[in-house]
Amino acid sequence: MKTVKSFVAMVKASLKMFMRNKGTIVFSLLLPMVMLSVFGFLSSNSGPAIRLAITNHSTTEMAAEFEKELVQVGAFSIETLSEAEAADALGKGHVDLHVIVPERFGEMKDGRPVPEQIETRFNNGKPQGAQIANLVISQIVNSLDRKFTGNAPMLSIKTTGVTVNDLGYFDFVLPGILAMTIMQLGIFSVAFSFVAWKLNGALRRIQATPIHPFQFVLAQAVVRLIVVIMTATVLVGFGAWFFDFHMMGSYIDFALVCIIGALIFLGVGFSIAGWAREETQVAPVANLVQLPLLLLSGIFFPAEVFPKWLQSITNFLPLTYVVDAMRKIANEGTSLWELPGDLLGMCVWMAVTYTIAVKLFRWE
Repeated sequence: MKTVKSFVAMVKASLKMFMRNKGTIVFSLLLPMVMLSVFGFLSSNSGPAIRLAITNHSTTEMAAEFEKELVQVGAFSIETLSEAEAADALGKGHVDLHVIVPERFGEMKDGRPVPEQIETRFNNGKPQGAQIANLVISQIVNSLDRKFTGNAPMLSIKTTGVTVNDLGYFDFVLPGILAMTIMQLGIFSVAFSFVAWKLNGALRRIQATPIHPFQFVLAQAVVRLIVVIMTATVLVGFGAWFFDFHMMGSYIDFALVCIIGALIFLGVGFSIAGWAREETQVAPVANLVQLPLLLLSGIFFPAEVFPKWLQSITNFLPLTYVVDAMRKIANEGTSLWELPGDLLGMCVWMAVTYTIAVKLFRWE
């Protein structure tokens, strides 16, 4: 009981000391909020292309011509997907309109096209984009009708609205910025603090007190986990209040990923703190670790934009697992337990970082 009381007292004292540092407030809360504000205003004021998925079941010349003309429209960003893939993409808000070309589209009978309908399914949350797209598609269909037959139109469009997750770029980027903040908090706050304490002899003096050194290290880890939860709460609340951030999944699952991510990067911070003998050594090594993760883990844009050979490397980075799990929970409503790959990857990296930390850590 006495040990528990002393540990709680140590956590409280460490938390007060941590929060008195103005740099902590700036880098763990204010800077991420400024970044979120920038991305929030950019995403709300931008006019991105209308995202179309096309499923072409027809092999006729007219169907090929229709798809060719659709691709040439500059306002459209087009993917060719199967019907199941497109339905899934529309349901998750990854596309705004799904265009389905039926199998008999463009077939001729007695010199005239067989009457057929092109079906379009649109995101109810973005009806304006769907209206523009349907207008363009209608013009293309009418043009093909006249080009191939010269007679009265035989082709038409059937439009259906679908209620989907109306997610924007801000919903995508918030988990990335939060993961970045957790990484930097874990690495820099631990590495700089412990190296400073090593140099001024504070860690050595702790060994001469009744406090077990492990208790002291654990207290520092608990303090940083508390700060991580506070940071996540503030950033998610800020995003929801000012920029309509959507949390589609469980807040508990999201918080668990934040904690696991924090534990991974605390391990990285302890590893650097154990190796470094001077404070001047911390920043170069910490940046050498964090910069590739910032650039390659899909924080600001999807990792799918990278070449396949690079994705085969980036898919296994620790921050990639954290960001991917956060996004799937927040943007797609996936449960953490439905993400065994990300969960296993995070646990493996946690084991790796603490194995390295134990081997490198020195009290002096």
